[in-house]
Amino acid sequence: MSGCKVYKQNIILQSESDIKSENFKEEVSKIEGAYKIQAGDKINIEVYTNKGERVIDPNLELNAITGGGGAGGGRFMPDKEFEVLPNGTAILPLLGETKIEGYSIAGLQEKLKEEYSEYYIQPYVRVRPLNRRVVVLGAMGGQVIPLENEKMTVLEILALSGGLNRDSKGRNIRLIRGPLDDPSVQVINLATIEGMQKANLQVLPNDIIYVEPIRRIFTESVRDIAPVIGVVTNVVTLFIVIENLR
Repeated sequence: MSGCKVYKQNIILQSESDIKSENFKEEVSKIEGAYKIQAGDKINIEVYTNKGERVIDPNLELNAITGGGGAGGGRFMPDKEFEVLPNGTAILPLLGETKIEGYSIAGLQEKLKEEYSEYYIQPYVRVRPLNRRVVVLGAMGGQVIPLENEKMTVLEILALSGGLNRDSKGRNIRLIRGPLDDPSVQVINLATIEGMQKANLQVLPNDIIYVEPIRRIFTESVRDIAPVIGVVTNVVTLFIVIENLR
C-alpha cells in the first residue's frame, strides 16, 4: 500500500493545509471590468473616421465615394496587431510609443479616441485583445482555451475542453487566480447545486482550472506489472521447454 504513492505522481496542485478562499471571494467581487491590459498582451486596434460610419456601410457606398479609404469616411488604419512591450507601451501609428498597460478595453478605446482626434475628425476606435486565455490541467489534459467572449464561465471552459470524462473527479475542481506566488483558489464540487453555482463564475485571462483525475490503482497496477509478468512467463516457458528436450 505504501507503493500507491507512485500512482499519485500526476496529481498536482495539492495543499498540505486547508485552502482558504476568502481572497478569492474578494477577487470575484471585483471581476466586473477587472481585466487590465498587461505587458506581453497582443491587441488588435481599428480606427475609423466620422464616428465609424464605415463600420455600418452595408452597401459600400462610402467605399465607392472615397475610393476605398482615406479621411473622407473610411478607415485610416488597417487591422493591425500590436504587442504591449515590457515597459507597458506599444508603438502605434502617428502616436508612436504610447502607454497602454493598466487600461481596460473600454478605457483604452476612450484614450485612443482622444489621442487620434488631434489628427482625424470624430475618430471611432475598436480594441480587441487577441491572446487572452485560460489553462486547463489535470484529467482534461493540458489545454489552452482562448477567451473569445468577454464573459465566459468555468462551465463554458470545461465544455470547450471536452467536458468531464470517466477519469475526471468532478468533486475536486480548482480555479486558481492571481500571481502564482500567492494565488487565490476556489474549490468547485460539481456534484452539488452549490458547486454548480460556483462553476458559473466568470473566468479571467490567465486563470488555471485543474480537474483532479480519478486514480484506479488496481487497474494501473495490473497494467504496469503486465510487462514484467510477460517476461517472467517467457523465461519460465523457455526453461520448461529446455528441460523437456533434455
